[in-house]
Amino acid sequence: MKSFKTIFVKGVSYFFILLFIYASVSKLLDFENFHVQLAQSPMLGAYSGIVSLLVIIVELVIVYLLVIRKFRITGLYAALGIMSAFTVYIYLILNYSASIPCSCGGILEKMDWNQHLMFNVCCVLLLIVAIIFNGFTNRIKLMSRLALSTILPLLSVVLVFDISVDEPQGSFKRNVIEPLTMECQILKFPMNNYYFAGSYGDSLFLANRKTPLLLSTITPDYNSIKLDTIRLDNYKYDFVSVTINVLYPYFSVSDGKVPVIFEGKFPTLMACETGINRLYFSRFYMIEPQKYVFKTMLVKTKESELGILNTAKKEYQIFPDVLQKKTDGVFDTDGDMAIDHHNKKIIYTHFYLNEMITADFNFHNIQRNRTIDSLSHIAIETKTLKNGQQKLLRSPSVINKAQTLYDNKFYNVSNIRGRDESPEVYRNNFIIDVYNNQTKQYLYSFYIRNHDKDKIRGILCTKHYFYVLSGNKISRYTFK
Repeated sequence: MKSFKTIFVKGVSYFFILLFIYASVSKLLDFENFHVQLAQSPMLGAYSGIVSLLVIIVELVIVYLLVIRKFRITGLYAALGIMSAFTVYIYLILNYSASIPCSCGGILEKMDWNQHLMFNVCCVLLLIVAIIFNGFTNRIKLMSRLALSTILPLLSVVLVFDISVDEPQGSFKRNVIEPLTMECQILKFPMNNYYFAGSYGDSLFLANRKTPLLLSTITPDYNSIKLDTIRLDNYKYDFVSVTINVLYPYFSVSDGKVPVIFEGKFPTLMACETGINRLYFSRFYMIEPQKYVFKTMLVKTKESELGILNTAKKEYQIFPDVLQKKTDGVFDTDGDMAIDHHNKKIIYTHFYLNEMITADFNFHNIQRNRTIDSLSHIAIETKTLKNGQQKLLRSPSVINKAQTLYDNKFYNVSNIRGRDESPEVYRNNFIIDVYNNQTKQYLYSFYIRNHDKDKIRGILCTKHYFYVLSGNKISRYTFK
Protein backbone atom coordinates (compact mmCIF):
# COMPACT_ATOMS: atom_id res chain seq x y z
CA MET A 1 0.00 0.00 0.00
CA LYS A 2 2.90 2.31 0.82
CA SER A 3 4.48 1.79 -2.59
CA PHE A 4 1.17 2.59 -4.29
CA LYS A 5 0.93 5.88 -2.37
CA THR A 6 4.50 6.76 -3.33
CA ILE A 7 3.85 5.97 -6.99
CA PHE A 8 0.60 7.95 -6.89
CA VAL A 9 2.30 11.04 -5.41
CA LYS A 10 5.08 10.83 -8.01
CA GLY A 11 2.56 10.35 -10.81
CA VAL A 12 0.52 13.38 -9.74
CA SER A 13 3.72 15.44 -9.40
CA TYR A 14 4.90 14.50 -12.90
CA PHE A 15 1.44 15.22 -14.31
CA PHE A 16 1.45 18.76 -12.92
CA ILE A 17 5.04 19.30 -14.00
CA LEU A 18 3.99 18.53 -17.57
CA LEU A 19 0.76 20.50 -17.25
CA PHE A 20 2.37 23.69 -15.94
CA ILE A 21 5.32 23.48 -18.35
CA TYR A 22 2.94 23.12 -21.27
CA ALA A 23 0.62 25.86 -20.01
CA SER A 24 3.38 28.37 -19.23
CA VAL A 25 5.33 27.75 -22.45
CA SER A 26 2.09 28.06 -24.49
CA LYS A 27 1.38 31.39 -22.84
CA LEU A 28 4.95 32.62 -23.42
CA LEU A 29 4.90 31.63 -27.10
CA ASP A 30 1.65 33.50 -27.63
CA PHE A 31 1.99 36.04 -24.82
CA GLU A 32 0.35 38.87 -26.75
CA ASN A 33 -2.82 36.84 -27.30
CA PHE A 34 -2.80 35.58 -23.69
CA HIS A 35 -2.55 39.16 -22.43
CA VAL A 36 -5.48 40.24 -24.63
CA GLN A 37 -7.60 37.31 -23.43
CA LEU A 38 -7.00 38.28 -19.81
CA ALA A 39 -7.81 41.89 -20.65
CA GLN A 40 -11.23 40.69 -21.89
CA SER A 41 -12.01 39.21 -18.48
CA PRO A 42 -14.62 41.23 -16.57
CA MET A 43 -12.74 40.33 -13.41
CA LEU A 44 -9.05 40.59 -14.32
CA GLY A 45 -9.17 43.10 -17.17
CA ALA A 46 -7.86 46.00 -15.08
CA TYR A 47 -4.92 43.92 -13.82
CA SER A 48 -4.18 41.97 -17.02
CA GLY A 49 -0.62 43.29 -17.41
CA ILE A 50 0.49 42.16 -13.95
CA VAL A 51 -1.61 38.98 -13.84
CA SER A 52 -0.43 37.69 -17.23
CA LEU A 53 3.21 37.80 -16.07
CA LEU A 54 2.43 36.60 -12.55
CA VAL A 55 0.55 33.49 -13.72
CA ILE A 56 3.45 32.37 -15.91
CA ILE A 57 6.03 33.02 -13.15
CA VAL A 58 3.96 31.13 -10.54
CA GLU A 59 3.47 28.16 -12.89
CA LEU A 60 7.22 27.94 -13.57
CA VAL A 61 8.05 28.24 -9.85
CA ILE A 62 5.63 25.39 -9.10
CA VAL A 63 7.37 23.27 -11.75
CA TYR A 64 10.71 23.92 -10.04
CA LEU A 65 9.30 22.97 -6.62
CA LEU A 66 7.77 19.75 -7.97
CA VAL A 67 10.99 18.71 -9.76
CA ILE A 68 13.16 19.06 -6.62
CA ARG A 69 12.27 16.15 -4.34
CA LYS A 70 12.76 17.96 -1.02
CA PHE A 71 10.44 20.79 -2.17
CA ARG A 72 7.84 18.50 -3.73
CA ILE A 73 5.27 18.74 -0.94
CA THR A 74 5.57 22.55 -1.05
CA GLY A 75 5.02 22.35 -4.81
CA LEU A 76 1.90 20.23 -4.32
CA TYR A 77 0.46 22.78 -1.89
CA ALA A 78 1.32 25.62 -4.29
CA ALA A 79 -0.30 23.73 -7.16
CA LEU A 80 -3.39 23.16 -5.00
CA GLY A 81 -3.54 26.88 -4.25
CA ILE A 82 -3.36 28.05 -7.87
CA MET A 83 -5.74 25.33 -9.13
CA SER A 84 -8.22 26.27 -6.39
CA ALA A 85 -7.99 29.91 -7.48
CA PHE A 86 -8.51 28.96 -11.15
CA THR A 87 -11.51 26.80 -10.22
CA VAL A 88 -13.25 29.51 -8.20
CA TYR A 89 -12.52 32.06 -10.94
CA ILE A 90 -14.17 29.87 -13.59
CA TYR A 91 -17.18 29.17 -11.35
CA LEU A 92 -17.73 32.88 -10.72
CA ILE A 93 -17.35 33.78 -14.40
CA LEU A 94 -19.82 31.06 -15.41
CA ASN A 95 -22.46 31.88 -12.82
CA TYR A 96 -22.16 35.55 -11.94
CA SER A 97 -20.49 37.36 -14.82
CA ALA A 98 -22.47 39.24 -17.47
CA SER A 99 -19.92 38.28 -20.14
CA ILE A 100 -17.75 35.19 -20.58
CA PRO A 101 -14.32 35.79 -22.13
CA CYS A 102 -12.21 33.33 -24.11
CA SER A 103 -10.47 30.57 -22.17
CA CYS A 104 -6.71 30.67 -22.34
CA GLY A 105 -3.68 28.45 -22.15
CA GLY A 106 -2.67 25.47 -24.25
CA ILE A 107 -4.99 22.48 -24.22
CA LEU A 108 -7.44 24.34 -22.00
CA GLU A 109 -8.19 26.68 -24.90
CA LYS A 110 -9.79 23.70 -26.67
CA MET A 111 -12.24 23.20 -23.78
CA ASP A 112 -15.41 25.15 -23.15
CA TRP A 113 -15.81 26.74 -19.74
CA ASN A 114 -17.85 23.91 -18.20
CA GLN A 115 -15.29 21.32 -19.32
CA HIS A 116 -12.56 23.60 -18.01
CA LEU A 117 -14.32 23.76 -14.62
CA MET A 118 -14.64 19.95 -14.39
CA PHE A 119 -10.99 19.52 -15.37
CA ASN A 120 -9.91 21.92 -12.62
CA VAL A 121 -12.10 20.23 -10.00
CA CYS A 122 -10.50 16.87 -10.86
CA CYS A 123 -7.05 18.45 -10.59
CA VAL A 124 -7.87 19.85 -7.14
CA LEU A 125 -9.07 16.44 -5.95
CA LEU A 126 -5.93 14.74 -7.32
CA LEU A 127 -3.73 17.21 -5.45
CA ILE A 128 -5.61 16.76 -2.17
CA VAL A 129 -5.30 12.96 -2.40
CA ALA A 130 -1.59 13.25 -3.30
CA ILE A 131 -0.92 15.51 -0.31
CA ILE A 132 -2.77 13.12 2.02
CA PHE A 133 -0.86 10.14 0.58
CA ASN A 134 2.43 11.95 1.12
CA GLY A 135 2.39 10.72 4.69
CA PHE A 136 1.66 13.42 7.25
CA THR A 137 1.32 11.99 10.75
CA ASN A 138 -0.10 15.16 12.30
CA ARG A 139 -3.69 15.26 11.04
CA ILE A 140 -4.47 18.68 12.50
CA LYS A 141 -1.46 20.23 10.73
CA LEU A 142 -2.41 18.44 7.51
CA MET A 143 -6.01 19.66 7.58
CA SER A 144 -5.01 23.21 8.47
CA ARG A 145 -2.54 23.36 5.57
CA LEU A 146 -5.08 21.94 3.16
CA ALA A 147 -7.66 24.46 4.35
CA LEU A 148 -5.18 27.30 3.99
CA SER A 149 -4.21 26.22 0.46
CA THR A 150 -7.82 26.11 -0.72
CA ILE A 151 -9.75 28.67 1.33
CA LEU A 152 -7.21 31.51 1.08
CA PRO A 153 -7.15 31.49 -2.75
CA LEU A 154 -10.95 31.13 -2.75
CA LEU A 155 -11.45 34.20 -0.57
CA SER A 156 -8.88 36.19 -2.55
CA VAL A 157 -10.59 35.48 -5.87
CA VAL A 158 -14.06 36.22 -4.45
CA LEU A 159 -12.78 39.54 -3.05
CA VAL A 160 -11.26 40.58 -6.40
CA PHE A 161 -14.46 39.51 -8.17
CA ASP A 162 -16.62 41.56 -5.80
CA ILE A 163 -14.42 44.64 -6.32
CA SER A 164 -14.00 44.30 -10.08
CA VAL A 165 -17.24 42.96 -11.54
CA ASP A 166 -20.10 45.38 -11.90
CA GLU A 167 -23.35 44.00 -13.27
CA PRO A 168 -24.78 46.27 -15.97
CA GLN A 169 -27.78 48.18 -14.63
CA GLY A 170 -29.88 50.87 -16.28
CA SER A 171 -32.08 53.64 -14.93
CA PHE A 172 -35.17 52.38 -16.78
CA LYS A 173 -38.08 50.48 -15.22
CA ARG A 174 -39.59 47.41 -16.88
CA ASN A 175 -43.29 46.67 -17.17
CA VAL A 176 -43.17 42.99 -16.17
CA ILE A 177 -46.10 40.69 -16.94
CA GLU A 178 -46.55 36.91 -17.23
CA PRO A 179 -47.74 36.05 -20.76
CA LEU A 180 -46.55 32.42 -20.52
CA THR A 181 -47.73 29.49 -18.44
CA MET A 182 -45.30 28.36 -15.74
CA GLU A 183 -45.06 24.79 -17.04
CA CYS A 184 -42.83 24.03 -19.99
CA GLN A 185 -41.94 21.02 -22.11
CA ILE A 186 -38.25 20.20 -22.40
CA LEU A 187 -36.31 18.22 -24.98
CA LYS A 188 -32.66 17.47 -24.31
CA PHE A 189 -29.84 17.11 -26.82
CA PRO A 190 -26.64 15.08 -26.46
CA MET A 191 -24.53 18.26 -26.67
CA ASN A 192 -24.88 22.05 -26.35
CA ASN A 193 -23.83 23.23 -29.82
CA TYR A 194 -27.27 23.52 -31.40
CA TYR A 195 -28.78 26.58 -33.06
CA PHE A 196 -32.09 27.42 -34.74
CA ALA A 197 -31.83 26.84 -38.49
CA GLY A 198 -35.45 27.82 -39.16
CA SER A 199 -39.08 26.89 -38.56
CA TYR A 200 -42.29 26.07 -40.40
CA GLY A 201 -45.23 26.62 -38.09
CA ASP A 202 -44.34 24.59 -35.00
CA SER A 203 -41.96 22.32 -36.89
CA LEU A 204 -38.52 23.44 -35.75
CA PHE A 205 -35.26 22.89 -37.61
CA LEU A 206 -32.05 22.82 -35.60
CA ALA A 207 -28.45 22.28 -36.67
CA ASN A 208 -25.27 21.58 -34.75
CA ARG A 209 -21.80 23.16 -34.96
CA LYS A 210 -20.05 19.86 -34.22
CA THR A 211 -22.02 17.79 -36.76
CA PRO A 212 -22.66 20.52 -39.34
CA LEU A 213 -24.63 18.51 -41.94
CA LEU A 214 -26.96 16.86 -39.43
CA LEU A 215 -30.39 18.51 -39.41
CA SER A 216 -32.69 17.91 -36.43
CA THR A 217 -36.44 18.39 -36.90
CA ILE A 218 -38.79 18.75 -33.94
CA THR A 219 -42.38 18.04 -35.00
CA PRO A 220 -45.36 19.99 -33.57
CA ASP A 221 -46.25 17.18 -31.13
CA TYR A 222 -42.91 17.94 -29.44
CA ASN A 223 -42.29 14.31 -28.53
CA SER A 224 -39.36 13.34 -30.70
CA ILE A 225 -36.46 14.62 -32.79
CA LYS A 226 -36.08 13.47 -36.40
CA LEU A 227 -32.53 13.36 -37.72
CA ASP A 228 -31.55 13.85 -41.37
CA THR A 229 -28.16 14.21 -43.01
CA ILE A 230 -27.86 16.82 -45.72
CA ARG A 231 -25.79 15.71 -48.71
CA LEU A 232 -23.60 18.01 -50.78
CA ASP A 233 -22.70 17.65 -54.43
CA ASN A 234 -19.13 18.72 -53.65
CA TYR A 235 -17.07 17.82 -50.57
CA LYS A 236 -13.71 19.14 -51.76
CA TYR A 237 -13.68 22.12 -49.38
CA ASP A 238 -12.00 22.36 -45.98
CA PHE A 239 -15.04 23.51 -44.04
CA VAL A 240 -14.54 25.75 -41.01
CA SER A 241 -17.87 27.22 -39.88
CA VAL A 242 -20.88 25.61 -41.56
CA THR A 243 -24.34 27.15 -41.14
CA ILE A 244 -27.70 25.72 -42.26
CA ASN A 245 -30.59 28.06 -43.11
CA VAL A 246 -34.14 26.76 -43.61
CA LEU A 247 -36.91 28.79 -45.25
CA TYR A 248 -39.21 25.84 -45.87
CA PRO A 249 -39.19 24.15 -48.33
CA TYR A 250 -35.87 25.78 -49.30
CA PHE A 251 -32.62 25.42 -47.41
CA SER A 252 -28.97 26.41 -47.74
CA VAL A 253 -25.63 25.19 -46.40
CA SER A 254 -22.95 27.86 -46.24
CA ASP A 255 -19.49 28.50 -44.86
CA GLY A 256 -18.41 32.14 -44.93
CA LYS A 257 -14.80 31.34 -44.13
CA VAL A 258 -14.20 29.08 -47.15
CA PRO A 259 -16.35 30.65 -48.69
CA VAL A 260 -19.01 28.44 -50.32
CA ILE A 261 -22.82 28.26 -50.54
CA PHE A 262 -25.00 25.23 -51.34
CA GLU A 263 -28.76 25.28 -51.93
CA GLY A 264 -31.47 22.63 -51.82
CA LYS A 265 -35.20 22.06 -51.55
CA PHE A 266 -37.09 19.61 -49.34
CA PRO A 267 -38.06 16.77 -49.42
CA THR A 268 -34.72 16.02 -51.11
CA LEU A 269 -31.70 16.41 -48.82
CA MET A 270 -29.24 17.14 -51.63
CA ALA A 271 -27.68 20.62 -51.71
CA CYS A 272 -25.92 21.86 -54.85
CA GLU A 273 -23.09 24.36 -55.03
CA THR A 274 -24.09 27.82 -56.26
CA GLY A 275 -20.72 28.86 -57.63
CA ILE A 276 -20.46 31.81 -55.21
CA ASN A 277 -16.94 31.41 -53.81
CA ARG A 278 -15.45 34.87 -53.42
CA LEU A 279 -17.81 36.39 -50.87
CA TYR A 280 -16.63 36.00 -47.26
CA PHE A 281 -19.20 36.56 -44.52
CA SER A 282 -19.79 36.12 -40.78
CA ARG A 283 -23.62 36.27 -40.70
CA PHE A 284 -25.82 34.76 -43.39
CA TYR A 285 -29.61 34.44 -43.51
CA MET A 286 -32.05 33.44 -46.27
CA ILE A 287 -34.65 36.15 -46.81
CA GLU A 288 -36.18 34.66 -49.97
CA PRO A 289 -35.36 31.62 -52.10
CA GLN A 290 -31.91 32.31 -53.61
CA LYS A 291 -31.69 35.66 -51.83
CA TYR A 292 -29.69 36.30 -48.63
CA VAL A 293 -28.67 39.06 -46.26
CA PHE A 294 -25.10 38.83 -44.98
CA LYS A 295 -22.53 40.63 -42.89
CA THR A 296 -18.97 40.87 -44.15
CA MET A 297 -15.75 42.75 -43.44
CA LEU A 298 -14.41 44.84 -46.28
CA VAL A 299 -10.73 44.24 -47.03
CA LYS A 300 -10.10 47.88 -47.88
CA THR A 301 -11.62 49.52 -44.80
CA LYS A 302 -11.43 46.60 -42.31
CA GLU A 303 -14.98 47.49 -41.26
CA SER A 304 -18.14 45.39 -41.07
CA GLU A 305 -20.92 46.03 -43.57
CA LEU A 306 -24.25 44.46 -44.53
CA GLY A 307 -25.18 43.27 -48.00
CA ILE A 308 -27.69 41.37 -50.13
CA LEU A 309 -26.74 38.34 -52.24
CA ASN A 310 -28.74 36.94 -55.14
CA THR A 311 -27.42 33.47 -56.01
CA ALA A 312 -29.64 33.15 -59.09
CA LYS A 313 -28.00 36.21 -60.64
CA LYS A 314 -24.65 35.49 -58.93
CA GLU A 315 -24.37 39.07 -57.75
CA TYR A 316 -24.32 40.92 -54.47
CA GLN A 317 -24.47 44.50 -53.24
CA ILE A 318 -22.89 46.09 -50.17
CA PHE A 319 -24.78 48.82 -48.28
CA PRO A 320 -22.14 50.89 -46.43
CA ASP A 321 -24.60 53.33 -44.83
CA VAL A 322 -26.48 50.80 -42.70
CA LEU A 323 -23.89 50.16 -39.97
CA GLN A 324 -22.53 53.43 -38.62
CA LYS A 325 -18.99 53.36 -37.30
CA LYS A 326 -18.36 55.05 -33.95
CA THR A 327 -14.93 53.71 -33.02
CA ASP A 328 -13.45 50.74 -34.91
CA GLY A 329 -16.25 49.74 -37.30
CA VAL A 330 -16.10 46.09 -36.24
CA PHE A 331 -16.87 45.57 -32.56
CA ASP A 332 -18.87 48.77 -32.13
CA THR A 333 -21.21 47.68 -34.96
CA ASP A 334 -21.34 44.00 -33.99
CA GLY A 335 -24.77 42.44 -33.78
CA ASP A 336 -27.18 39.92 -35.26
CA MET A 337 -30.22 39.88 -37.54
CA ALA A 338 -33.81 38.69 -37.29
CA ILE A 339 -35.82 38.29 -40.48
CA ASP A 340 -39.47 39.31 -40.75
CA HIS A 341 -40.50 37.29 -43.81
CA HIS A 342 -44.15 38.33 -43.58
CA ASN A 343 -43.44 42.07 -43.80
CA LYS A 344 -40.19 41.62 -45.77
CA LYS A 345 -38.07 43.37 -43.15
CA ILE A 346 -34.56 42.89 -41.77
CA ILE A 347 -34.01 43.86 -38.12
CA TYR A 348 -30.38 44.28 -37.08
CA THR A 349 -29.83 44.51 -33.31
CA HIS A 350 -26.50 45.64 -31.87
CA PHE A 351 -24.83 43.50 -29.21
CA TYR A 352 -23.29 46.41 -27.30
CA LEU A 353 -25.59 49.34 -28.09
CA ASN A 354 -29.29 50.05 -27.57
CA GLU A 355 -29.98 50.37 -31.29
CA MET A 356 -32.24 48.37 -33.61
CA ILE A 357 -31.99 48.96 -37.37
CA THR A 358 -34.99 48.06 -39.54
CA ALA A 359 -34.89 47.99 -43.35
CA ASP A 360 -36.64 46.27 -46.21
CA PHE A 361 -35.10 43.40 -48.19
CA ASN A 362 -33.19 45.88 -50.39
CA PHE A 363 -31.98 48.00 -47.44
CA HIS A 364 -34.25 50.87 -48.31
CA ASN A 365 -36.38 52.80 -45.78
CA ILE A 366 -33.85 52.42 -42.98
CA GLN A 367 -35.22 53.14 -39.50
CA ARG A 368 -33.17 53.38 -36.32
CA ASN A 369 -34.84 52.76 -32.97
CA ARG A 370 -33.69 52.38 -29.39
CA THR A 371 -34.16 49.51 -26.97
CA ILE A 372 -35.49 50.27 -23.49
CA ASP A 373 -32.05 50.69 -21.90
CA SER A 374 -30.03 53.89 -22.23
CA LEU A 375 -26.66 52.47 -23.32
CA SER A 376 -26.08 54.37 -26.58
CA HIS A 377 -22.30 54.76 -26.27
CA ILE A 378 -19.65 52.20 -25.37
CA ALA A 379 -15.92 52.41 -24.75
CA ILE A 380 -14.28 50.01 -27.19
CA GLU A 381 -10.58 49.24 -26.79
CA THR A 382 -8.98 47.04 -29.43
CA LYS A 383 -5.49 45.77 -30.12
CA THR A 384 -4.02 44.59 -33.39
CA LEU A 385 -1.83 41.52 -32.86
CA LYS A 386 1.39 40.86 -34.76
CA ASN A 387 -0.45 38.51 -37.11
CA GLY A 388 -2.81 41.35 -38.07
CA GLN A 389 -5.76 39.98 -36.09
CA GLN A 390 -7.78 42.58 -34.22
CA LYS A 391 -9.09 41.71 -30.76
CA LEU A 392 -11.02 43.42 -28.01
CA LEU A 393 -8.73 44.67 -25.26
CA ARG A 394 -11.64 45.48 -22.97
CA SER A 395 -14.75 43.38 -23.45
CA PRO A 396 -17.95 45.44 -23.03
CA SER A 397 -21.05 43.74 -21.73
CA VAL A 398 -23.40 42.26 -24.32
CA ILE A 399 -26.73 43.99 -23.74
CA ASN A 400 -28.81 42.32 -26.47
CA LYS A 401 -28.26 38.56 -26.64
CA ALA A 402 -30.88 37.06 -28.97
CA GLN A 403 -33.94 38.15 -30.95
CA THR A 404 -37.01 36.71 -32.65
CA LEU A 405 -40.32 38.05 -33.92
CA TYR A 406 -43.82 36.89 -34.62
CA ASP A 407 -46.93 38.70 -35.84
CA ASN A 408 -46.58 42.25 -34.57
CA LYS A 409 -44.16 41.64 -31.71
CA PHE A 410 -40.37 41.76 -31.56
CA TYR A 411 -38.68 39.85 -28.71
CA ASN A 412 -35.21 40.72 -27.40
CA VAL A 413 -33.21 38.90 -24.71
CA SER A 414 -31.73 41.72 -22.66
CA ASN A 415 -28.64 41.54 -20.50
CA ILE A 416 -29.25 44.81 -18.66
CA ARG A 417 -30.76 44.90 -15.19
CA GLY A 418 -33.54 47.42 -14.71
CA ARG A 419 -33.76 50.00 -11.96
CA ASP A 420 -35.91 47.95 -9.57
CA GLU A 421 -34.62 44.47 -10.50
CA SER A 422 -32.60 42.64 -7.88
CA PRO A 423 -29.32 40.84 -8.70
CA GLU A 424 -31.06 37.54 -7.91
CA VAL A 425 -33.75 38.15 -10.53
CA TYR A 426 -31.11 39.22 -13.05
CA ARG A 427 -28.88 36.17 -12.46
CA ASN A 428 -31.59 33.52 -12.31
CA ASN A 429 -33.76 34.51 -15.27
CA PHE A 430 -33.65 35.24 -18.96
CA ILE A 431 -35.13 38.73 -19.39
CA ILE A 432 -37.28 39.14 -22.51
CA ASP A 433 -38.22 42.66 -23.60
CA VAL A 434 -41.11 42.91 -26.09
CA TYR A 435 -41.53 45.69 -28.67
CA ASN A 436 -44.11 46.58 -31.28
CA ASN A 437 -42.63 45.14 -34.46
CA GLN A 438 -43.72 48.07 -36.64
CA THR A 439 -42.86 51.05 -34.43
CA LYS A 440 -40.32 49.33 -32.12
CA GLN A 441 -42.10 50.95 -29.19
CA TYR A 442 -41.51 49.11 -25.92
CA LEU A 443 -44.56 47.13 -24.71
CA TYR A 444 -43.64 44.91 -21.75
CA SER A 445 -41.13 42.38 -20.39
CA PHE A 446 -41.28 38.89 -18.93
CA TYR A 447 -38.92 36.49 -17.18
CA ILE A 448 -38.04 32.92 -18.06
CA ARG A 449 -36.42 30.96 -15.26
CA ASN A 450 -32.85 29.83 -15.91
CA HIS A 451 -32.47 27.14 -13.26
CA ASP A 452 -29.29 25.62 -14.66
CA LYS A 453 -27.50 28.93 -15.38
CA ASP A 454 -27.30 27.95 -19.04
CA LYS A 455 -26.13 30.21 -21.82
CA ILE A 456 -29.01 31.18 -24.08
CA ARG A 457 -28.41 30.16 -27.70
CA GLY A 458 -31.58 31.36 -29.34
CA ILE A 459 -35.28 32.10 -29.01
CA LEU A 460 -38.17 31.46 -31.40
CA CYS A 461 -41.83 32.44 -31.30
CA THR A 462 -44.89 30.94 -33.01
CA LYS A 463 -48.62 31.57 -32.65
CA HIS A 464 -49.08 29.48 -29.50
CA TYR A 465 -45.56 28.80 -28.19
CA PHE A 466 -42.35 30.49 -27.13
CA TYR A 467 -39.17 28.42 -27.50
CA VAL A 468 -35.88 28.90 -25.64
CA LEU A 469 -32.71 27.12 -26.73
CA SER A 470 -30.21 27.11 -23.86
CA GLY A 471 -27.41 24.78 -22.85
CA ASN A 472 -28.18 21.32 -24.24
CA LYS A 473 -31.98 21.65 -24.18
CA ILE A 474 -34.90 23.38 -25.82
CA SER A 475 -37.86 24.50 -23.71
CA ARG A 476 -41.36 25.17 -25.03
CA TYR A 477 -43.63 27.58 -23.17
CA THR A 478 -47.31 28.10 -23.97
CA PHE A 479 -48.85 31.56 -24.28
CA LYS A 480 -51.78 32.10 -21.94
